Amino acid sequence: MIVAVSTALGQRMAKEELMAAAMQKWEHAVIEEALGEDGASVLPYAIHLVELRARVPRYQREMLQVLARQEGTSVDAVLTRELEDVASAHAEELAAAMPELAMALGWP
Repeated sequence: MIVAVSTALGQRMAKEELMAAAMQKWEHAVIEEALGEDGASVLPYAIHLVELRARVPRYQREMLQVLARQEGTSVDAVLTRELEDVASAHAEELAAAMPELAMALGWP
């Protein structure tokens, strides 16, 4: 739910609330694509999408594909969610090596 506040110009919504709602509704890749070049100024550097290439056991690739199909989303979205859980679980120990981690985890 997005909360609007009254201002002298009428009802307004906080930018952070709109971003959080967008991140819940659309996949990160869709948002970055829609923002185009403006994405660099709107999204924090630490959360810009990058390509990751990894070699994993076949069952793990298939597992990600099955989960993505079940959830109606992409493998990227499933893997990102799981890596967010890893980041949260290890936030304390990673914080020293990754100063941007706290900001990335706290971003809408």
